[in-house]
Amino acid sequence: MTWQKDIEKFCEHYNIPVEYLADTLNEPKVVPMIRGKAFEFSVLRKLKELLPISKWNVQKSLVNAQLGSHDEDVAIIHKERETRLSVECKLAGKGRFKKLRYGDFVINVKCMRSRTLGQNIVNRIAPQLGISAKLLNIHNDQYRFNDFDFVVTSIGNAFYETDEDGLFYWSPNEDGIYFLTRLFNTKDQDTLQKLAFEKMYITSSKNLSVGSGFHTCVRRTCPKPKKCGFIPNYPPISFNAETLLPTNGWFPIEEAEGFILSVLSERNG
Repeated sequence: MTWQKDIEKFCEHYNIPVEYLADTLNEPKVVPMIRGKAFEFSVLRKLKELLPISKWNVQKSLVNAQLGSHDEDVAIIHKERETRLSVECKLAGKGRFKKLRYGDFVINVKCMRSRTLGQNIVNRIAPQLGISAKLLNIHNDQYRFNDFDFVVTSIGNAFYETDEDGLFYWSPNEDGIYFLTRLFNTKDQDTLQKLAFEKMYITSSKNLSVGSGFHTCVRRTCPKPKKCGFIPNYPPISFNAETLLPTNGWFPIEEAEGFILSVLSERNG
């Protein structure tokens, strides 16, 4: 198989003993990075399946971003309008599922920079963003709404925990099993685990940012708690208790084309 030959070439190129590749990838510090990067390709594949090739071009660049700028996980290009849109791919936060008192459910998406911005970078890019260095310092691990256009997430990670060795394991609680069983209409744990990772939702970056009407900034020193324009580290997806449909601007990935077009129409007035 081609992928097997690619793996062998990869290991040879980077001097990795192929017989220990699985052990290398299973290290607690490596697994989150691998899973996050692999999810980008899952989103790439899914959007290619859903968006008609006659209208859209879906692609992924492997070029690293310059220091201080944001790299692009997946790009979607509307051919007729010649409009390029960037998609940020973020897994749900580990163990970040809960049932609220009044019955609705919430899953929080882990949406933050992997590295905080140093002072030199803050001083350089703050003027480019049209904000003060002080404000950017307060939010130096957060994205702004204009860093990308859309966010796509998978809910599976919300039902995982880590053991004493730092390794991930599937562990939905009683409420989680109830939610997943209703969502996928099956009680089989292996099936639930597979379907949970395949279940993706999409929203706009603007919808997640402080000032959109959905969030208030929780940074105590933020001088603009109602309109700072930054995205919280763990923005929520709220699910209706009866329908299990999102109620706060997220949509099933199957509705991606209609949602993307609605965002484009709104921008164009």
